[in-house]
Amino acid sequence: MKKVKFVLIIFLVATSLTGNAQTRFSVPETLWTAFPDTLRNEIIKSLDSLLSGIDKRLLDTSLIDKDNYDLNYNFFYYLKGIEKKDTVPYYFRGQLINLYSIAPSQYLLTLIYSNKDEIGRIFSFMAKDDKGKIVFACPLKYNTKHWKTTTTGTITIYYPDTINVKRVEEFDSKNIAMASKFNLPVREFDLYMCRNYQEALQLQGCLYEYRSNGYLNSGDIIDPKTLFSVMNDEDFSHDVLHIYAYHIRGAIRNRAAEEGLAYFWGNAYHASNKGTIPDQHELVPVLKQYLASYNDVNLLDLFDKSPDVLAEYGYPKPVSVKYIITGLICEALEKEKGVAGIIELIKCGRTDDDFFESINKLMNINRSNFDAKVRELLSSFSTYNINTF
Repeated sequence: MKKVKFVLIIFLVATSLTGNAQTRFSVPETLWTAFPDTLRNEIIKSLDSLLSGIDKRLLDTSLIDKDNYDLNYNFFYYLKGIEKKDTVPYYFRGQLINLYSIAPSQYLLTLIYSNKDEIGRIFSFMAKDDKGKIVFACPLKYNTKHWKTTTTGTITIYYPDTINVKRVEEFDSKNIAMASKFNLPVREFDLYMCRNYQEALQLQGCLYEYRSNGYLNSGDIIDPKTLFSVMNDEDFSHDVLHIYAYHIRGAIRNRAAEEGLAYFWGNAYHASNKGTIPDQHELVPVLKQYLASYNDVNLLDLFDKSPDVLAEYGYPKPVSVKYIITGLICEALEKEKGVAGIIELIKCGRTDDDFFESINKLMNINRSNFDAKVRELLSSFSTYNINTF
């Protein structure tokens, strides 16, 4: 999985503001607001306090809008970043470039962080006068105010026009099944439909982020429950698997094992050329087709190098042949050892060597017999359904 987490890396610098006040961003003299200077100055002062807390990793919760508090808190928590570009601290300088009213006592502001001609990020968020105190919020709800919404089981989905209800039902079923297999409480999620990753960022107020420039084929998450779809696909089960797996294996993740399980129980996360996210039932036959055409291929080489060999069939990187293979291993392991075997595998350690040590112990698969063993799994690949216990 290419999981690109939406973390806006804020670079805050002390520059002078009109008058005697000092803020962590500049305010140009050309910034005009259609409301009294006293209110404008109060918003700027509170904004500076908010950003100062983010800078110090001590977020002032009294400055967070209590409506949709969890969403707002985690949105601003993610803005902490590392305050530098590469090894240069305070590389980008912040400037408030827009501030205007969007409703009674509600305002939208935009900050740009730049260094000469280089733009680092441009993002917007909301400010609100809450009984005399200025508080701040993620603009997601404002940006999707007129969207449609519907709930299918554990999934509440937000969308501007239409959705594929069957895909939502599949996501709901996988969500329940994964939690149940791990013996964890089933979580409920809000899923926002996005045509691409840039739109996911824009809904959250990020108009530009230099590290994400041009990237499309990914979704996003704001903890604890807000999801942004991958390329307008309603099934976000791949990353939901990672959410549940974290509570089983802790902070140390074995990428080969867990990505394979996410392919197997969920899907491949990234959309194919067909526009939807493929799962194992779609990908394994393609891998078999490739191997039939190139019969001198060694599957251990595919595991180690994960070349872009499925692109000619419509499944280019970042869809990973390595994780299709490890998904096959996870399927066989669950059939043989049950979920206990899966749990042992995903807790095996961080490296590929740890992965091989674990599957050798659990399944007698090692580097020496890997090609033969995986070909056996390919030949016996079933129509396994995660909802079958």
